[in-house]
Amino acid sequence: MIPVSASATSSVGNGTPSTQAVADLKSACAEHEEQASRVQGWARSRFEQCHSYFKVVTLQDTNGRYLGKFDFELWVLAFAYDGSRRVDYVVSVENVHQGTTLRDDLTYLSINLDCVGDHVTCSGQLSRSDTIEGWYNQPRMDTVTVTSPKDMGDGPFATVDFTETIGWLAEYRDGKTIPESSDAQAINRVRFDSARSMLGSGKYHGTVFSDKAPTFTLHRSGEGNDEESRHVDDALHHPERTFPTTVGKNVPGSTDPLHRLMDQEKKLRNHAAAKKICREIWGDGYSAGGMDCDEYPFQSTYEGAAVSTGNEPFGWHGSARPIPADDNQRGGRLLLQFYGTNRVLDSDSFHVRVEG
Repeated sequence: MIPVSASATSSVGNGTPSTQAVADLKSACAEHEEQASRVQGWARSRFEQCHSYFKVVTLQDTNGRYLGKFDFELWVLAFAYDGSRRVDYVVSVENVHQGTTLRDDLTYLSINLDCVGDHVTCSGQLSRSDTIEGWYNQPRMDTVTVTSPKDMGDGPFATVDFTETIGWLAEYRDGKTIPESSDAQAINRVRFDSARSMLGSGKYHGTVFSDKAPTFTLHRSGEGNDEESRHVDDALHHPERTFPTTVGKNVPGSTDPLHRLMDQEKKLRNHAAAKKICREIWGDGYSAGGMDCDEYPFQSTYEGAAVSTGNEPFGWHGSARPIPADDNQRGGRLLLQFYGTNRVLDSDSFHVRVEG
């Protein structure tokens, strides 16, 4: 596939999350309850991530005597932004229940967000301590916003890695009860970048949730790259139909991710190695009639025909095939657009899927 320039698109706007955006992500999060309850949460995209956690707290005194219990749901909805070095956290404690043996004025739940990292500034309500009754009357904390200055950070993309950790503390403030806590109930990893035009397509600055590997989806028809999609599908699911003929060929992209390669010289080496395969199998005239030598994994990945093989493409776990040039170039534009929309930088992982 030969990437060509493409217009950038945006996944999330630059304003504070709207009521509708919060409700929409919360609804999607509830449908992925098992993943959302993990410490790392569930990400719908590189710009939306959520944590949902249910906890029953059993309180006892220093002598081990049972005092009572309460339960709560902790929700953390996180929004990153394409076009801005910013992330917002919407935190709430909901569906609280308290046992009748506990006094309302002594049962406290504290929620804490840290703000630790270079080149970041946090604003908003980083902690709140309230009674169970107080959480019942006002479940939501004020939005916490984390920003990073443009062009500050490491490497050519001015990246800043930031980890937001959310914990809680349950107390019965009678002076005799053992508190219960979790310092890291939710962990949210963020990357700010200022890749500018090096991204290839997309906005100059942005923020993503770095634990999320996005998926590049191709369609078998309707996008103007039918033969490109067919080639990728064969490589992923019918490697016996592809060349080179490699023993035990296991083409990455579906289960094992691909990784973006941004070095132009290495990309050209990948494409040259793929063209060797096309010439070997279909002859020097493989390009007659407006054909291009297409390759999968793409030349813009570390799994390409030269970089992954040490310039020995005939043992490659991939496929090269002549396809119409229009299909090939259309597929390249879609891939470049995908990179830009999802802020996929060098070495970032992503998956590939063919639908239809």
